[in-house]
Amino acid sequence: MTIPQAGPAVTGPLNGVKIVAFEHAWAAPYGTMMLADMGADVVKIEPPGVGDHVRNWTRNDLDGLSPHFLAVNRNKRSLVLDLKNPDGLRTAKDLIAQADAVVENFAPGVMARLGLDYETVSADHPDLVYCSISGFGETGPYRDRRAYDLLIQAEGGLLSVTGTDSDSLAKVGTAVVDVLAAMVAAFSVASALRGKEALGQGRYIDVSMLDVAASSMAFNLFSYGLSGVIPGPIGTAHPLLAPYEVYNTATSPIAIAILTEAHWGTFCRLIDRDDLRDRSDFATAPMRVHNRELLNAELQPAFDKWEGADLVAVLSEAGLACANVNNVEALLDHPQLHDRDFYSRWNVRGHQVTAPGAPWRMTDSPQPVDQLPADQPGEHAASVLADWLGIDSSEIEVLTQKGALG
Repeated sequence: MTIPQAGPAVTGPLNGVKIVAFEHAWAAPYGTMMLADMGADVVKIEPPGVGDHVRNWTRNDLDGLSPHFLAVNRNKRSLVLDLKNPDGLRTAKDLIAQADAVVENFAPGVMARLGLDYETVSADHPDLVYCSISGFGETGPYRDRRAYDLLIQAEGGLLSVTGTDSDSLAKVGTAVVDVLAAMVAAFSVASALRGKEALGQGRYIDVSMLDVAASSMAFNLFSYGLSGVIPGPIGTAHPLLAPYEVYNTATSPIAIAILTEAHWGTFCRLIDRDDLRDRSDFATAPMRVHNRELLNAELQPAFDKWEGADLVAVLSEAGLACANVNNVEALLDHPQLHDRDFYSRWNVRGHQVTAPGAPWRMTDSPQPVDQLPADQPGEHAASVLADWLGIDSSEIEVLTQKGALG
């Protein structure tokens, strides 16, 4: 892996913003990656030894590399600090003193025990923006429980409405609550930085993954409040619309979403089933939902006559909502993503891999050439300590000998 250049890798609206991240796993790293993609200089603090523990999340066929780590650590610099070492802890405090923001996702209470919590460090740095991300938040009876994405999908209700039935629950196939919490954190930090700029004051931000998961369940919560019916898993279907789910065709599954009665009429015409439009048991969306099984039984013979890609093309051309069900290989070849220059190519220890980029486009901020995730923990120690603290090589050697840098 090529050693990145010193300093922030990206030109963007957060250039000049310094963020120190005490982070591991996904929720905080994904959020700080978004901030780094916007141009912030993000320094990732890793512990001695293996560094961020997800560096070890690998398989025998992955050449010792971690897809989890590669996915959320681009455009940052890595610095190893032993926070149990007095000199390492002092260096962390010195970095915070230079930072515009701190992001951390240690277990609640850890930063306080280190003397790196918001109340302590903001006493001399009142304009500091400080964001803590945890499973259940910094307060409440569940504060000290362990939390991982699967557990929060379960505790936050998502698992109860995902799957085909109550005996076949399924988690979302990626760490979706980690990603949602990261986006909330990045949005909150960027907003607080704007507040700091306008008002000269910092803020403490407490992001709870459970809060984020429960927020994403808003539709289901309102549905229960209005009806008294507890929502459950219904596969790919929608509780208020039909047809709205994944259907099999002669060649491949496709997703179809009919939202209005006008769309329903057009859909029936295009699949040569005008008779369905005129049936009283399918006359409105509530009727079609009530008779979903009967409707699907009527639709399937029509779908069996089509190749999936052809049906998607015909329905799309008519302005109806539909999509191919793409696997990862198809996603890598997706023409829309390539047209928007979403992907870039990385050489990671001799492996040519395709890397997804930032999910936005902004004027005057072209897609950056990614600074790859640090191949080794702490590989940017010299540049970070020089840029942020003005420490030269002899002082770095002293810190190394004292064990501050692990």
